Amino acid sequence: MAMERTRRRTVAGLWFFLALGLSFTTTGVQAFLAGDAGTGDPVWWAAWTVEPMFAGLLILLLNFEAVILSHGVEPGHHWWTRIKRVLLSTTLFMNVIPQLDPARFQLGSLAVHLIIPVVVYGLAEVIPVIQARSRQVVMQGYADAAEHDSPAETREVVPQPAPTPATTEAPTPTPPAIPAEPMKRGPRLPTHVIDALKRARDQAAEEGRRFAPADVQQVVKVPDAMATAIHADLITA
Repeated sequence: MAMERTRRRTVAGLWFFLALGLSFTTTGVQAFLAGDAGTGDPVWWAAWTVEPMFAGLLILLLNFEAVILSHGVEPGHHWWTRIKRVLLSTTLFMNVIPQLDPARFQLGSLAVHLIIPVVVYGLAEVIPVIQARSRQVVMQGYADAAEHDSPAETREVVPQPAPTPATTEAPTPTPPAIPAEPMKRGPRLPTHVIDALKRARDQAAEEGRRFAPADVQQVVKVPDAMATAIHADLITA
């Protein structure tokens, strides 16, 4: 699907620029922590590890948040947002404070060290949102396709001509019935959604109950007709 390809390109680009921004902030944090220490001091070398540690924690949180949002699940805990803000606020503080030293003050340098951490924070918040919105678009596309392909509930009644009197002519043979079109299979789903559906199917089997379309709708929010088609695919798989 075009939306899925666009999402992958967009998220990959944002991760790339987020990594660049975090690389820049690493130098500011190192300068703040190392101070006047030279390369012979272990503190000078240890200061280089602080910002990568903060960035690594942030990237792990963002990656997990993006995955669960793609399944329609919110983090749902106040500390989730707090820890992200603490990590990024700490980076902002350690980048800006060294630039306020009167002996080295430059307005341009201060602006750059202030703006880049803010941009990094914005990217950190936008990436999970893009994942969640893309999932909504994909699921809506599946729902629209299922609604378009579902058969009409009522059909137009075509009036039949009145019967003619019986004659000696041989009756016209009835043409063979046209076989019904086979039922359409369920739509193609992303791999992670299929894996989640298979886990739900296996769990139902372990619990000794029948896997039903309602179990499909517990994993993916889709209309009844689409859930039935997906359920049929999983049963015959």
